[in-house]
Amino acid sequence: MYNYNHLYYFYITVKSGGVTIAAKHLSISQPSLSGQLKVLEDFLQIKLFKKVGRKNELTREGAVIFGFCRQMFELSEEMHESITEKIPHASRRIYIGVSNEIAHSFVVEIISHFLKKYNPQLRPKVTMISGIHEKLEEQLRFREIDVLVSQLSAKSPDLENLQKVEVPVNLVCTINKKLSPQKRYVSISNALSIIEEIGLHRWVVPSSGFKLRSEINEYFETNSLKGDIVFESDVIESLTRSVVDKVGISFLPLIYIPKELESKSLYSFGPKKGYWKHRIWIASHKTSKDDHIVNSLSHSFKEVCNPIISRKLIDD
Repeated sequence: MYNYNHLYYFYITVKSGGVTIAAKHLSISQPSLSGQLKVLEDFLQIKLFKKVGRKNELTREGAVIFGFCRQMFELSEEMHESITEKIPHASRRIYIGVSNEIAHSFVVEIISHFLKKYNPQLRPKVTMISGIHEKLEEQLRFREIDVLVSQLSAKSPDLENLQKVEVPVNLVCTINKKLSPQKRYVSISNALSIIEEIGLHRWVVPSSGFKLRSEINEYFETNSLKGDIVFESDVIESLTRSVVDKVGISFLPLIYIPKELESKSLYSFGPKKGYWKHRIWIASHKTSKDDHIVNSLSHSFKEVCNPIISRKLIDD
């Protein structure tokens, strides 16, 4: 009798593209996974992999075995989908992966909007999981989460990008006096001149490696901007808080700070279209793109984003 676990390990190894990623996904050591694959080869009395340069590729026999494994495990996934679609909303749990680079308060607003579409007793259960984009995309590929909200698009052919928004990024700061829109719809040089007069000239920025930080660095270089960086963080909300507390000024996507702009705890300088656009994506597995719960969440993403982006956030 074939060992189900050995076949599954083989399936995941091929689908992942190698032992390293597969072992990480399966939460076992690489030597242990390699040992399990060797046991499977010994049982089948065939070689599943062959060395081609530095890579392991499937042998002809290995490709045949993988074909059967794929049918078996994909059929299992189809069964899960069929059962899941018939489960009442209130019994469904949806797992939302959120990249560390995304403001979690923004995603919570989307989740709140999504849940309000259902009567309280019929609402699905939501679990939000944060992490780096690459790890979350891997989890989405293997159906461990249902959707991914990230600053990067999903690249795997197994995944589907459901929605994309382009968010204006402007210069934000805290000031004690009211400024007319004409003094805020200005070029970056004029904005910095006004801020210098107020005595604010230090910067708070996302941590190195963040996409938004790369965009800020590029904008600094293109426009020959200078200034001391006094605070860096890998938590977007902490940047907002530091600007409100006058630690410094920052470039932030306006979609992350609508309440602060409306309450005038923060002011935004720059054109309504932003000095540049920051992209945010929501993606699912291709087999889940027609799932009614996933679709509802995707529409909620769009319904929350579009009004905020189109709204006149920097009115008096």
